[in-house]
Amino acid sequence: MIQQLFKKLEKEGLQLSSVESLTGGLFAASITSVPGASNVFSGGAVTYSNTSKIKFGVSEETLKEHGAISKETAVEMVKACVQNLPSQVAISFTGNAGPSASEGKVVGLVYISIIIKKDNIEKLYNYRLNLDGDRAMIREQCVNFGIKTIMDKLMELFPEEEVQEKEENKD
Repeated sequence: MIQQLFKKLEKEGLQLSSVESLTGGLFAASITSVPGASNVFSGGAVTYSNTSKIKFGVSEETLKEHGAISKETAVEMVKACVQNLPSQVAISFTGNAGPSASEGKVVGLVYISIIIKKDNIEKLYNYRLNLDGDRAMIREQCVNFGIKTIMDKLMELFPEEEVQEKEENKD
């Protein structure tokens, strides 16, 4: 799936970036583990603490009002990502991978935001997931969801042209 994502990003002339909290860089590590990443992945940031989130571009007010584990924080993270890193496609991850509740929010609650910009198109997608499993499983599910969803959204926005085979006249 990652190689397919690379091909689609290259075809569309897009760069990908990420900003991660609960995944702790697992998305970036997964992307860069595949040869060819340097052609499409501009970089990533791990903003694990609230202080790091603020330095990266999340407002203190958002963190105070909604918490780090919120849609609002995920949105500010992804918007800061495309501003801070040279990319047109970005993803953010924030949530609770466990082992216990945090900010009064249950283990497995995750917010993921994706932004895609190209020409006149600017789309922002937000997801709230309730995942099961231990810490490692929740983080892995986030990354897998992110990769698949970016690919799906790119295919929706920029469908592949069908190649029509020309039939030769055989007489």
